[in-house]
Amino acid sequence: MIKLVSFIIRAALLIALAVWLADQPGTAKIVWHDYVIETSAAFLAVTAIAVGFVFYLLFRIWHFLSHGPRLWRMGRQLRKLRQGQDDLARGLVAIAGGSAGEAGRFSVLARKRLGVTTATQLLQAQAAQLAGDHQTARALFRALTTKGESAVLGYRGLITEARRAGDWREVESLTSELARAKPDTPWLNLMRFELSTRRLAWQEATQALQGLAKTELLPPEQLRQYRAALFVAMSQHEAAQGRYQSALQFAEQATRQRAEWLPALLNLAQAQVNAGHRRAAYRTIERHWTQHKHPQLAALYRQAEGDPLDAYKRVVKLVQDKEPAGAARLALAEAALSADIWGEARRHLIALISAGDATQGVYRLLARLERRESGDEVAATRWLTRAIDAPQDPTWVCPSCGGVHETWQAVCGHCGSFGTLEWRSLGVSRTKLQAQVPLAIGDWGRL
Repeated sequence: MIKLVSFIIRAALLIALAVWLADQPGTAKIVWHDYVIETSAAFLAVTAIAVGFVFYLLFRIWHFLSHGPRLWRMGRQLRKLRQGQDDLARGLVAIAGGSAGEAGRFSVLARKRLGVTTATQLLQAQAAQLAGDHQTARALFRALTTKGESAVLGYRGLITEARRAGDWREVESLTSELARAKPDTPWLNLMRFELSTRRLAWQEATQALQGLAKTELLPPEQLRQYRAALFVAMSQHEAAQGRYQSALQFAEQATRQRAEWLPALLNLAQAQVNAGHRRAAYRTIERHWTQHKHPQLAALYRQAEGDPLDAYKRVVKLVQDKEPAGAARLALAEAALSADIWGEARRHLIALISAGDATQGVYRLLARLERRESGDEVAATRWLTRAIDAPQDPTWVCPSCGGVHETWQAVCGHCGSFGTLEWRSLGVSRTKLQAQVPLAIGDWGRL
C-alpha cells in the first residue's frame, strides 16, 4: 500500500512538471562548431531528463553485472542466517518443552545453516542431554572448553553431567580446571562451597561462602541461612571433639544469623547443656517453646535437669497448658514415664490416641510403660502390634532425596545436599507406604 501511494505521488509530480514545462513559452538555441540546434525550452528539458534517465539505466546495468553475483551470495547468506537463527530459537523452545526429538532436529538444521558456532554446539549438547545421550553431550561440552569465549559454558555442562552421574571426584577435577582457565567465574565459589560441604571441610566452605557474598549470586536471606547451617555444623564438630566452649561459641553465632531457626535453637540448647550452662539452656528452651513445641527441645530440657522427677516438674512448668495437646502432651508423657509416674504417663498417651494424634512412637511408649509398670509382655505386644499401622513419627527428612535422619545434620547422609533437612511428618505407616509403592524389577526375586 505504501509503495503504491509513493508511485502515485511520483507520477503526479512528473506529470505536473511536464504540464508546467509545456505551458512555459520560450526557445533554446545550442551552437556547437558549425551546428546550430534551436528548439523549445520544454522539449530541451524533457530531452535532458530522458538522456539522464538512459545514463542512469546504463549505470544500473553495469552495477548489476559487476556486483550482482556478490550481492546475490550475500542475500543467500543472510537468508541462511535468518533461517539458522529461527532454528536455534525453535531448538531452545523444544528443550524448554522437553521435546528431545524436536530439539535434536533443530540443532542439526541450525548447525548446517550457521556452521560450528558456540550457540549451535551448546544447542546440540543440550539436545543430547535431553535425549539421554550423555556421551555425546560430554564430547560437545568438552569441545566448548577449548574456545576461550565459551569455556565457561563447556565446563558448566561438564560439571552438570558429572553431578548427574554422582561422580564428585570428576566435579572437583573440572572445578579446578575451570579455576585455572577462568578464575573470575562468579559461580565458581558456589561449586567450591558445595564440594567443601560434601567433604565436611567447614573452613573451606566458609571461605567459599565469603566469595559468594561478594558475587551477589545468592540473596541475603539464603546467605544467612547457609552461614547459620555452617556454624551449626562447626558447633557439632567441636562438640564431637569434646571442645564444648568452642562449640557453644559457634552455636551462638548460628542463632545470630537465624534467631528462630529450629536446628540452630536445638544445637544452642545442646551446646549449653554440654558446656554446663544449665540455666542458659532452660532459658533458651523456655523462650522458644511456644513457637517450637518440638520433642527434641523437651528431651534437652529433661537432659539439662538430670533428676527424672525434677525434670518432670520442669516439663509441667514448661508446658503450662491445662489441656495440652500434640507435642506438649507427648513431652509430658515422656517425662512422666522417665520419672516412673505411671498414671500420668498413661493418661497423656491414651489422650493422644483419643485425639487421633497417636503415632508409632506413642504406641511404643505404651509398650514400654506396660513392661516397666507391671512387666505385662502381652499388653506390650498388643500396643506394638497397633503401632505397625499407625502414622510414623515426625523426623528430619531431606526434601532432595527423601532420606530420613534422627537428628539434624548439615549434610544429608544419603545425597550429600547441604542444609536441606526439614522436620516433617511422614504420615502413613511403613506397611501402608510399602503397599502403595509398585514393586521394582529387582524386588520380584525376593517374593
